[in-house]
Amino acid sequence: MSAPGGQFAEGVLVQAMWQYAALVLRPTQAARRSGFVPRSTQGNAPVPVERPGLGKRFSVTLDTPLMLGAATEHDHLVEEFDRMGEIYEAYVRPFSTPIMDEALAELSRYIRPDWRLLDAGCGAGREACRLARLVPHGEVVGIDLAAGMVAASFRSARAKGLDNTAFIQADVGALPDMLTGAFDLAYSLLAHHHYPEPEAAARAIFRCLRPGGLYAVIDAGPEWFAKLSAPLAAWADPGWIGFHTPDQFRALDAFVGFVDCCWISLLPGFGIALARKPDVA
Repeated sequence: MSAPGGQFAEGVLVQAMWQYAALVLRPTQAARRSGFVPRSTQGNAPVPVERPGLGKRFSVTLDTPLMLGAATEHDHLVEEFDRMGEIYEAYVRPFSTPIMDEALAELSRYIRPDWRLLDAGCGAGREACRLARLVPHGEVVGIDLAAGMVAASFRSARAKGLDNTAFIQADVGALPDMLTGAFDLAYSLLAHHHYPEPEAAARAIFRCLRPGGLYAVIDAGPEWFAKLSAPLAAWADPGWIGFHTPDQFRALDAFVGFVDCCWISLLPGFGIALARKPDVA
């Protein structure tokens, strides 16, 4: 399924993202790194805890991508992403890079070299590869519903020599049972607004985290940004469902059982919804 406006609309969206990155995100990032933009948090962020991570498991047993054997009810939402597996990274990199840079500056306080991470909506695998370098004694497991993205992610990771990665085709709202309790941290970058059933996704992530595990959603948040960008996203972004505000993220996470639910502002319009699974779930 193409975006409602077709390829022209997609081109407009890409141009808008690149311009926003150049005119807003990059300058603000430089100002933040220079100390002119203070860190802002809503709610109480989880406290970093020193404990052994879960290490490697799936990257040892899965030497090829694990693909679904049957269609799902949400396949139509990822048809466009399926065909864009090899070129998607080039489209989004200028926009997503400064956002992920700032996210990692925050998440690096938590991530340890032996942690096992779940990339929920891994796309073409750029972030999975980036995070894999931070967990040399652990691993990153990328999941995506688009088969083309899963295949592209696997090829990219192997081309970079990152054998502490594994990739699985799956709907984020119906993650395989074998992933239950298997991760120290789950994250998604600019993917949550594509989730057709956000509550089901949050519940599935909750199930797949170990007690004390962290869930980090890196996405658009403030209401002003949603009001400005939602019309363009609805017209041009394939599979776009809707944005959550920081309060909505915190309420959703708390509703499914997470604690220490907070919103950490990163760059104008974007932040991290960070929460922790209770130690005794």
